[in-house]
Amino acid sequence: MNRLRILLATIWLCLAVTGHALPLWELEGTHNRIVILGSVHFLRAEDAPLPEAIARVYADADVIVFEVDLGRLDPLEIQSVLARLALDAEGRDLEDILGHQDYRTAAQLAAGVDIDLNTLRPYEPWYAALQITQLRLLQLGFDGSFGVETQMTLKAVADGKPIVGLESLEEQFGALDSLPATAQRVFLMQTLEDAGTISEELDTIVAAWKAGDMATLEQTLMAGLEDQQALRESVLVQRNRNWTRQIIEFTKQSRDYLIIVGALHLVGEDSVIRMLEEAGISSRRIH
Repeated sequence: MNRLRILLATIWLCLAVTGHALPLWELEGTHNRIVILGSVHFLRAEDAPLPEAIARVYADADVIVFEVDLGRLDPLEIQSVLARLALDAEGRDLEDILGHQDYRTAAQLAAGVDIDLNTLRPYEPWYAALQITQLRLLQLGFDGSFGVETQMTLKAVADGKPIVGLESLEEQFGALDSLPATAQRVFLMQTLEDAGTISEELDTIVAAWKAGDMATLEQTLMAGLEDQQALRESVLVQRNRNWTRQIIEFTKQSRDYLIIVGALHLVGEDSVIRMLEEAGISSRRIH
């Protein structure tokens, strides 16, 4: 199984749900309206415009909620976070952490997809894996500027709608930085091993998101996460718990919310949707 599909879905891309045009849920039994949308963070120019359903739920919302409030990030904050998390506290570089042989293997795999691993040498394995994924996506025409979050952030800022982040950039990166060294090594090496074969799979992911084919995507992506339990627990389960607590607080407010997160967080037994149900808050799929 191609593990990069799990990486893309968990960190950069998302998935959808069968029988509906988009992964959209509305919470039930609340006195305000809360809609949760599963997003695709990276899209291509040809994927524009975004589906009309997104415009409708956006128009009805008073507050837009993202995983991270992108509009509040500035270069100095990003550099500060990277200095604390993406660089090894002991001053080791990527080759020191991986060992000479694994670094050599990683460099050869990276070269196979026209990526110079030496440019990522200063960083820890988890951050190198993210950068390799992003570089590979850009090579294939996928750009964050076309993604749901970027487009909705720009629109909300232009319209003066309040934006809320469910977590800080440090918390988001911290979920990966906290992975054990062995899990980080597996994460990076598997990313590199699969990087050369993802083009058709990316097409499948985006097509499924547009068509709402959750059955194929959920089965494939969730099954793959079973092979990386530490990654699944840190990046998916723990963050879902944190977000669920915040969403419950939103249900006590008077304003209406549109919550946009990676849709992998909205499916499966540890999904935000399931956690909300366990807390007594049901939801329904909407078009």
